[in-house]
Amino acid sequence: MVAAALLTTSGCGLFGSSSKSSSSDSKNSGAAASTSSSPQVTPQNVAQAFLTAWSGGDFDGAGKLTDDATTATARLKAVMGSLSPQKLTLTLGSQENVAAGADTASPPPTSASGTASGSAPASSSSASASASAATLARFSFNVSADFGNNLVWTYDSALSLVQGPAGTPVVKWNSAVIQPQLGPTALLKAVPPKQSVVDATGNPVDVTKHPSLTAAVNALTTHVPANFTPTQLTVEFVDPKTGSPVAPGTIKDLGAATSAPTTVKTTIDPKVQTAIEAALNGHANAGMVAIQPSTGDILGMASNDAGIPSLAYKAARAPGSTFKVITTALALQQGLTASTPVKCTSSATVEGKPITNDPSLANGIANAHLKDAFEQSCNTAFVNLALDGKLGSDYNALSNEAKTYFGMNQKWDLGMGPATYGTAGDLQVPPADGLGTYARDAFGQGDIEMSPLTMASVAATVCNNGQFKQPILVPGTPQVSATPLPAGVDSQLTTLMQDVISDSPGTAYGYFPAGDGLAGKTGSAESNDTPKTGKTDSWMIVFDKKHDIAFGALTLNGGFGIQNSGPAIDTALKNLGYI
Repeated sequence: MVAAALLTTSGCGLFGSSSKSSSSDSKNSGAAASTSSSPQVTPQNVAQAFLTAWSGGDFDGAGKLTDDATTATARLKAVMGSLSPQKLTLTLGSQENVAAGADTASPPPTSASGTASGSAPASSSSASASASAATLARFSFNVSADFGNNLVWTYDSALSLVQGPAGTPVVKWNSAVIQPQLGPTALLKAVPPKQSVVDATGNPVDVTKHPSLTAAVNALTTHVPANFTPTQLTVEFVDPKTGSPVAPGTIKDLGAATSAPTTVKTTIDPKVQTAIEAALNGHANAGMVAIQPSTGDILGMASNDAGIPSLAYKAARAPGSTFKVITTALALQQGLTASTPVKCTSSATVEGKPITNDPSLANGIANAHLKDAFEQSCNTAFVNLALDGKLGSDYNALSNEAKTYFGMNQKWDLGMGPATYGTAGDLQVPPADGLGTYARDAFGQGDIEMSPLTMASVAATVCNNGQFKQPILVPGTPQVSATPLPAGVDSQLTTLMQDVISDSPGTAYGYFPAGDGLAGKTGSAESNDTPKTGKTDSWMIVFDKKHDIAFGALTLNGGFGIQNSGPAIDTALKNLGYI
C-alpha cells in the first residue's frame, strides 16, 4: 500500500484564474523535484508529481509527465477550464496489482465515453506508438472538485505508468484518466439550473430556427453571474464546440434548487437575426454580426461554418484591409490628412520579402494621397507609412490605438462571462516585435487576429461619432470603456469609409445603392489556408448611421471582400428594407 497524499489548490472563481501561481509552485516542487535524480524516479513519485501538477493548475508540467505531453496538456487545460471548480483535491491511493508483462493498463474509454466525446474512442499517435509498452504500475486516486456552497463532486479514477523514451516512468495518457467515462473530445461542465433565453421582444430564442445561436444560448442558459454561487449544479458531458449536453449526459446532481429557473433577455432583434442568417445563404463558411453602434447591443450574429459554429464571434483570422480603419485613425492622429501624399508603390520590401497589392493596383497609384490609398485599399501605401516612420516610431502604437480608442486587447463580457474575442491569445493587436511586423500589421496581416464581432465593433465605433460601445448580448452587462476618437479624426474616417462605397474607384463602388450614406471598408487577408486554396479570406465592414446599425462579415477563403462578404451585407441591408 502507498500512503495517500492530499494535494490541493484553491482558486477564487474559475479554476484557470489561479493557475499561474499554482503552476509556478508545482513546477518547482512537483515534476522537477521528482525527476532530479534517477534513484528517486519511481512510478509512485511520478504518479504523485503528475497529480500535484494537475491539481495545482500546472497542466504543462502534468503533460510532460505523460507519454503524450501535447494531448495531455491540452485536454487537462480544456476539461478543467470548463469544469472550473473553486478547489481541486487529488488523493493518490493504492497501487494495484499488475500482471507481469501486461500491456498498457489505463482503461480505454467505454462506449459511453466515446458517445460523450462525439466520436469513437481513439488514441493519439504518440500514445499508439507506446501501446506495446509494459505497464510498470497502476494507481487508483480520488478526485474531489469543490464548487463552493458545499457543492462537492467526488469520484475515483486510475492511472497507469509505463516506461518513457528516457527510460523513466511516465503516465500512460488517456482522457479517461481525468474521469473514467470521458472520451477524447468532450468536456465536463458543472451547470446551474437552466435559464430560459429570450430575444429583445421577449420571445424564446428557438435554436432550431436559429442554429448559429446554439452555443450562445447554451452559454446563457447556464451562465453564473460574477460573485454568485449557485445552490445546485449538474455535472454533465458537453460538446466542446456548442456547449450542448452529449451522451451519456448527466453524471452527478449536486445540491438542491431553491428557486425556479430565471429568464435571460438578450439584445437579439429577431428581424435582424433572420435577415443576416438569410444573407449568408450562398456564402459558405461565413459569419456576420450586426451591432447597434449607439448602445453596443448585438442585434444579430450568424454563422454557417460547421467547423466553427460560432465563427461570427469565435473566428480568429487576420482582418486584412478592414484593419486599415484603425491604421488610418492612427495616421490622422499623427497629423496626416486625407490629402497627405503617400507612396502607393507597386511593391514594398519588408525584411527581404515583397509586399504587393491586389491585381487592380499591380502598378500602384501615381501621385497618391491617403484618400486614394484608403479608398482603393493600397497595401504598399500603409506599409510605407510604417517603414517611413509616418505612423510614429513606437512599435506599440497600433496596439495602443486599438485598445485606447477601439476597446480591443481586453476581455469583453457579452453576458456569457469575460472572454477575449477574435483571437487565439489575449490580444487582437499585440505589440509589434519589430519594424517588419509593424509594417505588416499596418495593412491587417502580421500578428493581428479578429472576428466579425470585433471588426463590426470597429465600424460601430466610427458610426457612433468615434465613441466605442462594447458589444453586449445581455442588456445591463457591464461594458469596458475606451477614449473617444478626436472629432476631426472620426469625421475624416467617416468620409473615407463613405467614399469606399460612393466614390469611384472605391473598392465597393457600384455594389451598394448610392446616396444612402453607407460607409464601409473591404478587406482580403491571407490565412494558413491560402497556400492550399489559392484564396484569401473575404472581409467587409459597413455602417448605416441612418438606421444605427453596423455589420462585420467574414467568409473563409472567400476571395476579395466584395466577392462574398460585401454582397452578404448588401443582402442583409436589403432584407431589412434599409436600402
